[in-house]
Amino acid sequence: MLWILLQLLGRRAATVQTLTEIRHLLAEAHLRPNKQFGQNFLVDRNLMGKVLDLADLTGTEHVLEVGPGTGSLTEELLARAANVLAVEIDHGLAAVLRERLGHRPGLRLMEADILCGKHALSPEVLAALPGTVHVVANLPYNIATPLIALCLCASHAARSGRSPQASTFQRLTFTVQREVADRLAAGPGSKTYGPLSVTVALLGRITPGPVVPAAAFWPPPNVASRIVRIDFDPVAAADLTDTDVLRRLLVLAFSQRRKQIGSVLRRKDAAWPADALAGALQAAGIDRTARPERVAPGQFRLAANALAETPPH
Repeated sequence: MLWILLQLLGRRAATVQTLTEIRHLLAEAHLRPNKQFGQNFLVDRNLMGKVLDLADLTGTEHVLEVGPGTGSLTEELLARAANVLAVEIDHGLAAVLRERLGHRPGLRLMEADILCGKHALSPEVLAALPGTVHVVANLPYNIATPLIALCLCASHAARSGRSPQASTFQRLTFTVQREVADRLAAGPGSKTYGPLSVTVALLGRITPGPVVPAAAFWPPPNVASRIVRIDFDPVAAADLTDTDVLRRLLVLAFSQRRKQIGSVLRRKDAAWPADALAGALQAAGIDRTARPERVAPGQFRLAANALAETPPH
């Protein structure tokens, strides 16, 4: 009963920072929003609440927040989760956050890049995470696409025992550019259907949230955003053998999305020999004359599973 009362009091104490407050914090630290890091601060209180509602935290979760900025969402998360790991690449903003919230129990702040190159999450961050993690963040625009895919793939690797890192990203709730949100939910035949769409379809369950207008951010981006939730689906993921093989296959197939998928058999830069690729297409029931954008996620899964049995060049 006492724990519940403390949680309720914490929720009342946490308030979303206003635009004036954020500007003041940055001015005091001699900072300004950095385009290089995709910094756009969500300043709409209602929409911040919708992010938290969609995340549906119960107070027991371990939360990873990427790009906490000045800590507006961080404060709300501390009132709703067991603990929060906030990863901030910008040293200036990390100093602001440490000054404001560094004393708060349950918060760990890491000054780090969440990504290690284009195809891996930071080992340092992964080592700091517990077994089950929820991601809740206003994702920096410049890293959203690879981060989402990598979190799902890391969850698959952890559940399948293919990785020494044992963290499963059980749920991801975030704001992202609307065009990226469209790609996340796109199906075969859509102009936005691609590798990210296939990865999400095979490893997760997506719940689209409301659209976030550009005016809800400061500085306002050039495009609207959307709140999205993705739950990792361990049952569906168990049908896929190796996410790295899937990634390589998708990159190969969609590098020429307007050409017939059979053209990959002639690619000299393919990771597998032509006969292995031909066998994978046949095993998946994929017509060689079909374009990649018409191939269903389940067919890509079957092809990737067939290729997983063939060592790459």
